[in-house]
Amino acid sequence: MTEQAGSDQQDGNIATTSGDYSAVYYHSHLGPDYTYEEPHWQRFFGAVADSLIALFEPQSCYDAGCAKGFLVRELAARGADARGGDISESAIADAPPGLRERLEVRNLTDPFDGRFDLISCIEVLEHMSAGDARQAVANMCAATDRVLLSSTPEDFAEPTHVNVRQPAGWAQDFAVHGFFRRTDIDASFLSPWAVVFERSEVTRAELVAQYESFVTSLSREVLEKRRALLDAQRLVNDQSAPALVESAELRQRVSELDDEVRRLRSADVLADSAAKLAVLDEVIGLRAELAEAKVDQETYAEPLRQEVAAAGSIVATLTRQLAAARAELGSRPAGSGAFGSSRTVQEALAAKEAEMKGSTTWRAGRTVLGPAVALRRMLGR
Repeated sequence: MTEQAGSDQQDGNIATTSGDYSAVYYHSHLGPDYTYEEPHWQRFFGAVADSLIALFEPQSCYDAGCAKGFLVRELAARGADARGGDISESAIADAPPGLRERLEVRNLTDPFDGRFDLISCIEVLEHMSAGDARQAVANMCAATDRVLLSSTPEDFAEPTHVNVRQPAGWAQDFAVHGFFRRTDIDASFLSPWAVVFERSEVTRAELVAQYESFVTSLSREVLEKRRALLDAQRLVNDQSAPALVESAELRQRVSELDDEVRRLRSADVLADSAAKLAVLDEVIGLRAELAEAKVDQETYAEPLRQEVAAAGSIVATLTRQLAAARAELGSRPAGSGAFGSSRTVQEALAAKEAEMKGSTTWRAGRTVLGPAVALRRMLGR
């Protein structure tokens, strides 16, 4: 709900004003969209209204710091004469027809007009300065015998929360006016820190008894929950011990496997390196043999080339001689010459060729040309 501004800035307290609660504030500080159509707020304030009607059956209600009047709308829908007021002119102006008539722009430091069966004040006092909040408490206590109060004890981040206090502080302010906590009512349907204060003419003895009963019940609940928590912790410890041992063993096994993987990877690297060195050594050996072969080839090839050249010269000479002999024989008349008349030219040529092949020059050429032909084939030339 919306906070109320005050007039005691001069005493060192911080106060907020109506302008601090414009449309921008409602758009950015209250969670889900703060609109009449938002289902979240309809459900929330509807549930609060149901609880208040069930607990107190109020005929008249006033929501002090009502903002846009969501709770007023829900209470009125359930048959209560519900009203509300807020310092924010922007919030009141947004109310739709039918609801707008139930709302008013009001500073809670001003006295109420009339009395009510129930006044609710939801997340309002922490927005007011300390002095203004005390005055608002006094005005509410003067206008009703029952107040439903919720004021956060822990939200210091909200910029307009200028007076965040613990519940005991608010209880003390209400006690000054004869209002005390209803220890038999659980108001957590509104918030974890919500309290119902009622006017009561109890004696001090009765009041002590009420609070002691309330505190004792809470103390027992806390002890039981602590005992249950301790038992649960022990159970967890007992069940976790074997798992911790198994976990330690598994971690040790994982560590051993990691070491084994590293060892195997190292062995693989060494074996791979050895294989590469063996291949490299073989390649180097082959390259050495190849180089040696090239040297041998170059050493023996040149003399052979010279012999081939010489043999080629001899063959050329013999070829020329053979051609000359053939030409000479071809120019002679048939039946004349040194070969006798019974021989033909072909016989003469064959005889001449046989004579040449039987010569020393022909045999020398064949001797030289034989290795040369083989070398040519080897060298691919």
